[in-house]
Amino acid sequence: MLVSLLALLVGYLTAALVTARVGYGIERARIIELERDWHADEDPVERFRTQGQSVAASTAFLYGLAWPIVVPAYFFYRCAALVIMRRPPATPYERAARAERLDARIRELEESLGLRGRALDENGPLS
Repeated sequence: MLVSLLALLVGYLTAALVTARVGYGIERARIIELERDWHADEDPVERFRTQGQSVAASTAFLYGLAWPIVVPAYFFYRCAALVIMRRPPATPYERAARAERLDARIRELEESLGLRGRALDENGPLS
């Protein structure tokens, strides 16, 4: 009984530390990226060390304590985001932009092959 309780506690703490470590890495990267955008004249890593490290560590600690909720929620979020954002239907603007790019590429290829200026119909060159 005591051994199984101890094993459960060790397992929980191990998972908490791993979750906190991963959470710290995610928060650190996010804060450094934001610092780079907000304060372009300063070193974002040094600014993180002086101002953002304690926030990232506190957030990671909370993630670690709540890992039974955080880990499944994070994986559910990643899967949901993958499904939701996976190849949405193209908007009219995107379709028009793609058609323009294709037309430009076709003109470029026709010019490189010397086909520009000849009479072409829908079925190909006229004989």
